[in-house]
Amino acid sequence: MNTKVALSAIDLLGRWNRISQVHLALGSGCMCAGAMPGLAVSDLEINIFEFLEEKYGQEKEFTDWLAQVTQKRRDLSGIVADLLKNIATKPPSSALATKVLKDLKNTISSLNDSHKG
Repeated sequence: MNTKVALSAIDLLGRWNRISQVHLALGSGCMCAGAMPGLAVSDLEINIFEFLEEKYGQEKEFTDWLAQVTQKRRDLSGIVADLLKNIATKPPSSALATKVLKDLKNTISSLNDSHKG
């Protein structure tokens, strides 16, 4: 396992958990949704998941990894945390993990900035 990738995933998981808690606390007063007040954390997760699927969905390694992570799910609630936990503990290749982490880092950083006002 690549320690740098695992540590990056754990760091992002902590940041995601803080963001999602702030988002829940602010509810309809949250600025991250812009013109869509009241956007739930689960909706944010679905948007992030769909972005990753659209970007990497043509890569067999990504779809195989995603199937492994999501095989027992009924919905996408908690998917961002699950993806990050999986990268930290049973990552796909270092190259794929690094690409996905970069996209998640950019997304989480953007959400964090929007919560700061």
